[in-house]
Amino acid sequence: MTTRCMGCMQPLESKTAACPHCGYPAGGVNPAEYLQVHTVLNDRYMLGRVLEIGGDSAVYIGLDRNDDSIVTVREFFPAGICTREEDGSLLPMARYGKVMAEYKVKFLSVARAVARLRDVLVVVPSFDIFEQNGTAYSVSEYCQGTSLEKYVAEHGGRLPFDEVRRLFLPLLSALSTIHACGVLHLGISPKNVLVDAEGKLRIKNFAIPETRTVNTECKPYILAGYAAPEQYEAGVTCTPSADVYGVAATMLFALTGVQPADATHRTKKSEELLLPTEVAKTVPAHVKESLYRALRIHPERRTGTIQQLLDELTATPAVAALIEEDKEPEEPKVNPRRNLWLVFGAALVVLVIVMVVALSGLNALPTGAYPQSTTTNNGQLTMDSQTTTTTGTTADMRFTVENLLGKDVRVAQKKVIAGSMKVEIKGYEYSDTAAENTIISQTPAPDEKADRGTTIYVVVSAGSAKRAMPNLAGWKEEHARLYLEALGYEVAAESMLLQMSPYEKGVVERSVPAAGSPITVGDKVTLYVSNVESQTGVG
Repeated sequence: MTTRCMGCMQPLESKTAACPHCGYPAGGVNPAEYLQVHTVLNDRYMLGRVLEIGGDSAVYIGLDRNDDSIVTVREFFPAGICTREEDGSLLPMARYGKVMAEYKVKFLSVARAVARLRDVLVVVPSFDIFEQNGTAYSVSEYCQGTSLEKYVAEHGGRLPFDEVRRLFLPLLSALSTIHACGVLHLGISPKNVLVDAEGKLRIKNFAIPETRTVNTECKPYILAGYAAPEQYEAGVTCTPSADVYGVAATMLFALTGVQPADATHRTKKSEELLLPTEVAKTVPAHVKESLYRALRIHPERRTGTIQQLLDELTATPAVAALIEEDKEPEEPKVNPRRNLWLVFGAALVVLVIVMVVALSGLNALPTGAYPQSTTTNNGQLTMDSQTTTTTGTTADMRFTVENLLGKDVRVAQKKVIAGSMKVEIKGYEYSDTAAENTIISQTPAPDEKADRGTTIYVVVSAGSAKRAMPNLAGWKEEHARLYLEALGYEVAAESMLLQMSPYEKGVVERSVPAAGSPITVGDKVTLYVSNVESQTGVG
């Protein structure tokens, strides 16, 4: 029988002190409270080292002895309410027998639900579920990948927006499907999101909700910075908006490389989405607004569903510009009745000043400068325009329109412009010369005169319409369509079905134009999709 490393399950040569692949020592053991290496479960799965612990589970690397494949074995092991016996079985602590039984039923329910989601590409497939040692186990494929946390660190500390968009759109689409099946994750974070060998995101570590909120008898496993505020509140039932918060916080981490502030430290006054200037310049305005709404403290004001977040993030610039901001109005700082008296008093003061100035001005006029009145034949009083003098004109009260051409529209909208003018986006146009989000035309034009409070309507660059065709091989067809439409391409209504393909049914193998080919916004793309029936199933 081939000797295996208990750290990574790769074959080992005899008498090797440490694994050349992962460095795990030949005589390595697991901590006493967990199952030991070489333990065999269900007469099939040999366990290696403990990979992760926390919440409702202990996770081991394993070997399926039926086909020598590497697997992941998740053991129901709710921290704080059970103990390990010498024979490896788990027993509930005093007074936790009923709770542990209830939680085990929920663990099995979640495991079965995840197994049914094996066709959702972002979910690491689970294929076996069984009970043993007084507890329960689920077995899934071993995903060859790295955590998003490590991936970001290895790629410059943060990811460009285009890559974040490419990575997260399929994840969001899949999460919407997962929620529709009644499953919440409540632990979405850079630790639980993997980047697989093909450069796509996978999600792992589904758990019972009780271990990811404070509403639990066991030790809660809540990830600071990514858990929604309601996960810290007793007596609150989480909804899909909690996963909205988690995935938005994870996107923010990918863009900045910085863990968002813990929800328990955020308040109503600190809900602003803070991005470094160099990052903010690369993120479209509608995306920042979408993330802002998804990270609101109050669940009732937060984006409610993953599908809603996906719709907002994939809105075209022209549509996104029409999304009305729904920020909560500031509360009055003083009694409204008192405000009325203040306004009334101020009006009286202004009236008195105007009368004094007017009288003083008349007394100062030289002889003959007073307007001469005449009476018309119908008895109406008129003024002789030839003898009237004017101290100012309407033009003198107008302001010069600032030149906004070439400036970032997001900066312009926050800028204090002379004459209290404001900037509104009229539309977006593709441009090969103007950078994305810069202003390419404005009305009124620069240096024209305009009244106080005038709205300056601007047209903004949506960037170049000429791009490279993205590589969609391995994407599920509906995710590929969604992504291409979000980029502004037309997707052929009927995909070309392939009867021979290395991919599972419904997965894109290639496209026309081919990946990397030049393509212009509005061009038509045809997807070539596998029609090969899968031969795999759930054990």
